[in-house]
Amino acid sequence: MNFYYQSWQNSTHATKAVCLNCHSEPGFQSFIEENVRGAEQIVAHFSGNYKVPIQIVTRVKNEQCLACHPETRNLTDKTIEAKHALHMDKSVLCADCHSRLVHNQSGQTRIITTTQCDLCHKAHTNFKLIGVHANLSCDKCHPGDKYSGINPSCESCHKVPVNHIQGISGNCDKCHSMSGWTPATFDHSTFPLTGKHQSLTCDQCHHGVYNGTARMCENCHKVPANHIAGIVSDCDKCHSPAGWTPATFDHSTFPLTGQHQSLTCDQCHHGVYTGTAAGCVNCHEPPSTHAGMDTDCSQCHTPDGFTPANFVHQRVGEHIGGRVERLLSCVTCHPVRYMETTCTGSRCHSSNNARGGGGDD
Repeated sequence: MNFYYQSWQNSTHATKAVCLNCHSEPGFQSFIEENVRGAEQIVAHFSGNYKVPIQIVTRVKNEQCLACHPETRNLTDKTIEAKHALHMDKSVLCADCHSRLVHNQSGQTRIITTTQCDLCHKAHTNFKLIGVHANLSCDKCHPGDKYSGINPSCESCHKVPVNHIQGISGNCDKCHSMSGWTPATFDHSTFPLTGKHQSLTCDQCHHGVYNGTARMCENCHKVPANHIAGIVSDCDKCHSPAGWTPATFDHSTFPLTGQHQSLTCDQCHHGVYTGTAAGCVNCHEPPSTHAGMDTDCSQCHTPDGFTPANFVHQRVGEHIGGRVERLLSCVTCHPVRYMETTCTGSRCHSSNNARGGGGDD
């Protein structure tokens, strides 16, 4: 009996109740019977005629506890909010939950925990108490002492807040977990949230509509007034989810080299992007000296600039090499238009005879 005796000495009842106060039936008859049984145990002790280990044959009944604690039935346990009346009506003994209040080992907690409740409430496998549910009292989910036929859906306990995403109901576990409402997750693989879309809230794109939400950029983004006119949809041809700028475009049909690289789109397209002419003269007006010449500017010029110009003279006679000490400029022979050439009256020749005298060669 040493273990039971020492654990009783460590309890809150050591100075308030002796063994027979709890381990005997209520009433005078029970008192006599327990004293007789006690006498039998004394004889067994001195004679050595007893069984080991000693078994307690009488369980502590609620009536024995209520004899000293009559107010208990109307109390609610402050730790786990378990109602005593509910348990008593289901023939649950006080000692089943509060055994440590009478027999307690040194350093052992006297507070009832949910783990102790689980010793009896193992039938809770249909709705596992995990996450934030693990610390809830029974009454939080079973109001009015109702324990049968409880709806396991989230909405039966949790009211959808006014700032919740509209249009979604049921299947809360698609976005939430037992760990808490936030952070919420959702499988957005049909529209991957990359770039700047990652930091947006659901309502910024859905505006309360989650079924059949349009995916075009224009459905969320209004085309600005200074946007390139004439281009709609297929925004990903120029832009990416990383941002509207910098914008890119596959300009392989007209490679942007030389000075074309630093131009803005509108400097060449002027708001028209379909069927834009690719000829130089469509953007650059030829000077008066080019009157009558071929419009294929690439014969003399490059995208690096109009000057210096490159041109190969097929017939220039003695103007190349020989006595010519310096290259002649175009306007030396073509003072007005490049399609018209004259030597007469020039500062080089007095006649149209290229070998004629007069002037410097």
